[in-house]
Amino acid sequence: MKRRQFLAIPAIALVTGAVHADGAKQVEFTQEAYEQALESGKPFLLDFYAPW
Repeated sequence: MKRRQFLAIPAIALVTGAVHADGAKQVEFTQEAYEQALESGKPFLLDFYAPW
């Protein structure tokens, strides 16, 4: 790997890390909504919590 490419990787990570899901719409999970999200082909995020 060339030095320039090696140094570009952290820079790209910083730039893409600045884009986050704070403004994302939150909805309750339903199987139907999940299947619709899959079929849409658009990126989506599943966030869940397990207290155990």
